[in-house]
Amino acid sequence: MKIFISLILILTLSVCICVSAKDSGSSIIYKQHIEKNIGLVKSEIDSDFTFDELVKLSQTAKPQAELKIKLDNHLSMVYIVNRNNQAKLDKPYLRIASWNIHRGYTISEIKEILTSPNTYEKKNIINVKSRNKKKFREELNTFATSDILCLNETDIGMPRTKYANIVAELSDSLNWDYAYATEYIELGPLFQKQTVDKKLYKGLHGNVIISKFPIISAQVLRLPEEYDWYKNEVKKRQSPLEHFRKFGAKAIFRERIRHHEVRHGSRNAIIADIKLPNNQIVTIVSTHFEDRAYSDGRLKQFKYLLKNLKDKKTPLVLAGDFNTSTTDTKPTSVKKEIHKRLRDPHYLIRQTGLSFVPVPFIPFVGSAVAVTFSKLLQYKDPFFPSIPVIFPNHERKFYAYLKKFKFNDGNTFDLSGDKKRSSNGKRGLLANSNQRHWKGFKSTFKLEEPRIIAYFKLDWFFVKPVGKHFLPFNGRTLKTLNYSLKGHLSDHNPLTVDIGF
Repeated sequence: MKIFISLILILTLSVCICVSAKDSGSSIIYKQHIEKNIGLVKSEIDSDFTFDELVKLSQTAKPQAELKIKLDNHLSMVYIVNRNNQAKLDKPYLRIASWNIHRGYTISEIKEILTSPNTYEKKNIINVKSRNKKKFREELNTFATSDILCLNETDIGMPRTKYANIVAELSDSLNWDYAYATEYIELGPLFQKQTVDKKLYKGLHGNVIISKFPIISAQVLRLPEEYDWYKNEVKKRQSPLEHFRKFGAKAIFRERIRHHEVRHGSRNAIIADIKLPNNQIVTIVSTHFEDRAYSDGRLKQFKYLLKNLKDKKTPLVLAGDFNTSTTDTKPTSVKKEIHKRLRDPHYLIRQTGLSFVPVPFIPFVGSAVAVTFSKLLQYKDPFFPSIPVIFPNHERKFYAYLKKFKFNDGNTFDLSGDKKRSSNGKRGLLANSNQRHWKGFKSTFKLEEPRIIAYFKLDWFFVKPVGKHFLPFNGRTLKTLNYSLKGHLSDHNPLTVDIGF
């Protein structure tokens, strides 16, 4: 009995802990987008801030008027570099990759995969188990033959990535176009008064679309803010519960919860129209939703994004890190934990239903069992049906909205999954655009020590065909490629999907 209760405690704790980046080429200035939250366009990435201004930003939640205007302008700007590259279609479909590259720590290896895959294979195949070598070669070739890259978490001028411009390094090596937008001005090192290179520090961190084919227009959409990354990160007194959460994360999952990620900015989406050699225009959207939010916060961001895409008449591919973890990683406090439970009718009903049982701690154990089994049911599948009271799934609303959403031209997202168009012969929801597994989907993120349940499907492709054209197929999650480098290339696995013409 003691072992059983200990297991429940560990698994329940896990629920609270889990889930827990010089431009070149000829440039074209495109139409400025100024309505709502849609940003302006600029041709070369620039921090827009002096070092002294960055220091001032690190010292206040509310910058003074002039600096606030400069900050808002930067965060509403999309940067486009068009190299006038005359690339041709070399296959009868378009291959798109999506990857949260974890700031770009392994940019040298990612560049090598795309520009010299044979060299990368020779260097790293020794790290791959014998039974996975064929899969490794297949995944390496799959990613290396991508036509468009949607990348999250790219650093520019950050000490943690040696002040590299991750965007320019990769796009220069490929000689491809890109559209970049800053999510956050990273100020943690300045807030903590670390020694930095004042000439190289830019503090930019954002999303980028890199394309073999011309980007003819692009815009950035700033999403509703669901977590204040400045105010919440600079709080000096953290709750004892937060210290307990950090201790548990390290002890159970070998996961270090970062703190003092002091930032100004908000989550965003880049919306780019790309012209293919056959003159077809395809819209690519790369986004990153908030992890430090409840599921309904991410749903709010999702609805806002789709509302701004509703008029699109072109084929459209929506990609990125949606953080569909079924939970949040906000710093914990007693107030937050009470609020989380009081706002959850499922929790209240469970407690009420068990409160008449005259056994000490039964309400707690009952809730722990319910939460644990909910996570087991949602293992690698955040869209698993919600069973009210007993096994609720708060992420299910995300799928429900996706399913009913319709563009103004009458088209919808392709949710189909027949085994002939999937990458591994699996059928089921979204199997054509996202690789399914024996249970749910192939996970794209896991904690260092997942302890059975800490696997997550955070990253997705959602594809809007036009009629019977541009249907998705061969959706893949490239886990073997990601772990071919000792440790891994990123904390997320890359995804690819093919779009037929």
